Amino acid sequence: MRRVLIALLLAGCSTAPSGVPIDPTLSRLRHAGDIAIQLEQPDQAAEQYRAALVRARVRDDAAAIADAGFNLATAELRAGKPADALQTAAELRTELARRGIADAGFDLISATAQFRLGNLAEADRIATGLTGDKDSALVNAAWFLIGLIADQRGDTPGLEKAVASMTAAADPADTAELKARLSHDPVLALHAADLRRDQLDYRGMARALALSAQFTPSAPQAADLYLRAGQSASGQGDTAEARTWLERARDLTHDPALRADAERALHNLATR
Repeated sequence: MRRVLIALLLAGCSTAPSGVPIDPTLSRLRHAGDIAIQLEQPDQAAEQYRAALVRARVRDDAAAIADAGFNLATAELRAGKPADALQTAAELRTELARRGIADAGFDLISATAQFRLGNLAEADRIATGLTGDKDSALVNAAWFLIGLIADQRGDTPGLEKAVASMTAAADPADTAELKARLSHDPVLALHAADLRRDQLDYRGMARALALSAQFTPSAPQAADLYLRAGQSASGQGDTAEARTWLERARDLTHDPALRADAERALHNLATR
């Protein structure tokens, strides 16, 4: 499975190219998208990747079409637009199929989008179909999603199976989060949050902070964790999650300062 590219060679070097010449326009558009992703501007990244997809079609370059399409769908997911990502994945899957190309990465995009849209049965069906793939990174990502679905359904055996199926090559933050969900261990959930922070995965970090709060028996500590999760989600534009977590922080705490912080953050959400 390809991932959103982090660094690309810049086109336009003065020496004669070796191998296949680089398309400078395509390279510039992809690079601009990558920079926007790093700057946490997924909407702007989507614009650049969409333009890169147009350029890849100009080149009639199947590999470039697949990469640009995958990056576009990923940016749409990160921008909180799962319906757009689902449509992009479907369009690219059909387009590539006409060339005899099957790309399971788009299935993972589709499964993730369906999960975020609340279509758990369809998300589970697609993700389960990926568990036999040859790409270990994709398989582990699929099992992580299956574990999240099982946990949301209250399906403990399903969550246990997902945890047991994660390999040593899995993202340690994914493994820690699923284990925390299974064991209801707030310390392990907080460890998952730390790992996601180090990965610059702030959406996942906020989710893990809220998970730790959910399992923390101390109301003051839980309120603080919910506040931190809510503030992070608010800053990322995840309004629904931010409101839920900030309200929990406000309702749990007896600390006037923490309550004031939560109410201020809730007010800021309401005035956007």
